[in-house]
Amino acid sequence: MKLRNFFSIVALASAVALTGFSSPASADEAADAQAFVQAQHGKISALLRQPASGSRDSQINAALETFVDYDELTRRAFGKPCPPAVSNCTDHWAQLTDAQKTEVRGLLKQLVEKNYRKNIIKTLDYEVSFKGTRAAGLGDSRIRTEAQNKLKPRDPAVQVDYFVHNQPGGLKVVDIVTEGSSLTKNYYDQFHKMLTTEGQKYPYVVKKLQEKIAKKD
Repeated sequence: MKLRNFFSIVALASAVALTGFSSPASADEAADAQAFVQAQHGKISALLRQPASGSRDSQINAALETFVDYDELTRRAFGKPCPPAVSNCTDHWAQLTDAQKTEVRGLLKQLVEKNYRKNIIKTLDYEVSFKGTRAAGLGDSRIRTEAQNKLKPRDPAVQVDYFVHNQPGGLKVVDIVTEGSSLTKNYYDQFHKMLTTEGQKYPYVVKKLQEKIAKKD
């Protein structure tokens, strides 16, 4: 089964419209989470509009490091805790050695960086409307956005929701749901199948991640 791209459809824009996505989270928490996503997108968008270079890519990766919680994303992808869209799952994270945890965290980070750069460039002509924030499971705030292709305004908008968690080091994205499809759930489903299929197990997970990272697009 192929690994899904992290940010398969993401769009950046300066125009922001707030509408009624019900918000049980406090007003301050909602505002902070949404402002965080908007500011980080603006920063990365500006970098992506610069000419391609190694320096630019390094700056983008550094910006992503402050935007995405790779540690939490990787833990959830291996079932600790279960992704919000999974009611019951196996804690594969507890079954990994410390060295394996470090290895898969690094591989997922590389895959996120690669797919983010590739896919976000394709959607720089999209306009994002921020539709509000509400509380979600696991203490997350869920920021809802709609991305509209400015070159094809008749096309339906794409709904992208960002799950932001307030970690000790500050706010970071821990999951993203595109058109109802959760990143961490997709990863968990794929890793669970690999880890429970005879003849595959952990080395197969590493092999598939490495292949995806190395693949020429």
